[in-house]
Parts: sequence; structure tokens; C-alpha cells
Amino acid sequence: RRVLVMEWVDGTRLVTMTPDGCAIVDEEDAPLVRIGLKATLLQLLETGVMHTDPHGGNLLRGPLAPQQPQHSSGGLVARLLRLLPWRRRQPEVARHQLLYLDFGLIADVPLQVRDGLVCAVMYIVQRRWGRVASLFNRLMLLPDWVLEDADTLRRFTADLEAAADSALDFGDAEGEGGSGIGGGAVRLPQLRFAALLEQLALLAPRYEFRLPPYFLNNARALGCLEGMARVADPDFNILREMYPFALNKLLLNRADSLVLRSTIRDLVRDEQTGRLSGRVALDLASAAATLQGLPR
Repeated sequence: RRVLVMEWVDGTRLVTMTPDGCAIVDEEDAPLVRIGLKATLLQLLETGVMHTDPHGGNLLRGPLAPQQPQHSSGGLVARLLRLLPWRRRQPEVARHQLLYLDFGLIADVPLQVRDGLVCAVMYIVQRRWGRVASLFNRLMLLPDWVLEDADTLRRFTADLEAAADSALDFGDAEGEGGSGIGGGAVRLPQLRFAALLEQLALLAPRYEFRLPPYFLNNARALGCLEGMARVADPDFNILREMYPFALNKLLLNRADSLVLRSTIRDLVRDEQTGRLSGRVALDLASAAATLQGLPR
């Protein structure tokens, strides 16, 4: 009833170590690290089945698999289109493919957690810490008593904001420190994921965090990939990779999630008046268009 299936793959490690123990990722491999991050985010936010051990020893740079001969069809126009120069041009990363090893540690991420993470990303960008705090129960990290007691919830929200201040850089009034999407309509803070985990670890005993295995494994997976990406690109911002996934899932809402539906309604309302904010709605639409490569 139990069958172990294995496959031999040829490749070289993405991460090499110097004699003094420092990790090195070649700059030309940075696109493959980004592919690894996007694959992990897709597993974390969309499929819910996640390889949770993507450290440097489990990620290889491999040769592209030989393409199968195409039995072409279509008319003369279709064949001519395939000969156009921009159709032949391949991105640099296409010379290699990313290979995963060791699927012995796989996590199942519950749907409510996936939806909660999407909403948390969106609220973090808007600095709405009260909303982020309220999602910790959906993320299955907090006991009910923290959210049910108003004073405790206020303290937790304040502590959460203080933790975010240590790990997020929103930049100044001139936009220094963040990064813009949609012509600057949505500004993303610079996030140091490892620093955020450290701050949350300090809050864990105070508020009796529950840390299920999937959370610890997923955090480790993202932390490993962020570390590799920062070795190749010191200016790497993991939130710039997470935001497109979160925004896309929020807008599409394929499963018709009530949480996602209420979140998008909340996001486009003015916090002061409670009315629909045309500016915020246009900013989200502009960011979505930019991320999809469409005109704003």
C-alpha cells in the first residue's frame, strides 16, 4: 500500500557555501530564486499543498527538458507568426529550470488560513492594524480570549503595530524606502520577513499563540527563500512578490469566499466616512492592471 516513487534529476545547487560558511547565490540565478518564491506563494495562497523545506540543498538549477517536436498545424499565418523575432526570443532564465528535491515534508494549509493570509497582506499595505489583528483567529494563531476581550485586543493591536514598525519600512512622505505599483498608486513597504517572525515570536508567550506545524514549516520555507533572494539581490522585497498573488486572489475570488468578499468591500471604503472611496478603488484597479501588464 505504500510506494516510494523517486526520479533522478541532473542539476547543480543554487546555493554554494564559502569556506567560512557564507552562502553564495550567483546573480544570474536570482530569477530562479524568484521562481521558487512564486511557486511557494502559489502553494501557500492558492493550492494549499506546500513543499515546506525549500532550503539551498533542495533547490537545483537544472537544464531545460528537451522540447517535444511539435506537429504543427494551423494555416500559413500561424506558421509565419511562430517565425517572428519576438516569438523566438527567450528570457535569460529559460536556459535553466528550477528543480525541487525531497518532498518528505509537505504541509496542508487550510482554506481559511489561505484566505486570512491574503486579507492580511492587503491590510498590512494599508496599515490597518486593527483589521490585521482580527485576522489572527482566522489564521488559527490566537486563542479566542484575546479577540473577545476589548482591552486585550487593543493591547495586542498596539503590540502588533510596534512589531510591524520593526520589520516594515513604509518610507517617508517623498516615497523613500517603499516601492510603488500602478504608477505609485499603491506603495508597498519594504518587508524583512525574518525580522517580522522575530517580533511575532516575542509576542507569542504574552498572547498564548498557537503555532500549528503548518505555520512553522511555512514560515521556515519563506524565510529560507527570502534569505537566498537577499544574497543575490540585497534590495529584494518579499512583499512585492506576495502582493500580486494576494491582490489577484482577492479580485478573482474563484471560491466565492465570504471573507475575501467582505475584505474587498472594506478595502475600498473610506475609514472615516464608511463610504465607498473611488480613489482607493481606482488605486487597486490600477495596481492590478500594472501587475497584469495592462494599461491603467
